Amino acid sequence: MAGESKFTKSRSNAGTEREGLGLLLTDPRFQVPNLATKRRILELIGKTESFGIQTFDAVMTAEPAPPIVADKIEGLFPTLRFIEMKTTRKAIQNASLHGFFFGATEREYEMARTLGDRYLFAFIVLNSANEFGRPFAVLLSLEEVERRTQKRRIQYQVNFRSDLTSVGGPGEGWVVLFGDESHIPL
Repeated sequence: MAGESKFTKSRSNAGTEREGLGLLLTDPRFQVPNLATKRRILELIGKTESFGIQTFDAVMTAEPAPPIVADKIEGLFPTLRFIEMKTTRKAIQNASLHGFFFGATEREYEMARTLGDRYLFAFIVLNSANEFGRPFAVLLSLEEVERRTQKRRIQYQVNFRSDLTSVGGPGEGWVVLFGDESHIPL
C-alpha cells in the first residue's frame, strides 16, 4: 500500500536477524538481492502494489550462482525461491521447531500463497543447545507452517498520523496531566 508506515525492529531483534542472515549466507545457494533487484523481482511476480521489498529477505537457487542482479533476473526468476527469515536465540531442540514463536505479516502469508512452494520461511535457530549441537535452519512452505501451527493470533501495529493539524486537529479524547488532578478535553 502506498504510504504504508514502515515498522522498525528493536536493536536486539535487528541484531538477531542480522546474525541469522549471516548464518544463512554461509550456504552459497542463498543471496540477498539489492534494492533494484528486489523491485525487479516484484515486477516479475506481477503484484508490486501488493508486496513490498520487505516481504522477503533473501533468494535461494538450487545450486550456487553468480550474484543475482536486476538486469539478469529474468532467466533465473522461474527457479528462484524467496526466503522470509524468522530467527531466534532460544534453545529449540530439533527440526520439529517446538517452542519457536514468531511474527509474520499478512503480506508474507499472501506472497506465500501467491508463490506456493517457491516462498519459504527459514526458521533459523542460533542457539547450539539442541540435538545437532550447533545452529540450524528449517525451511518450510506456508502449507507446512500452517500444518504445524498450534495457535495463531492477529495483532495490529499502529502508527498515528503526523498531519493532524492539517485535518482538523487531534479530534476527541482527553489529556490527563499527572501531578495534579486536572484533565483537558482535546
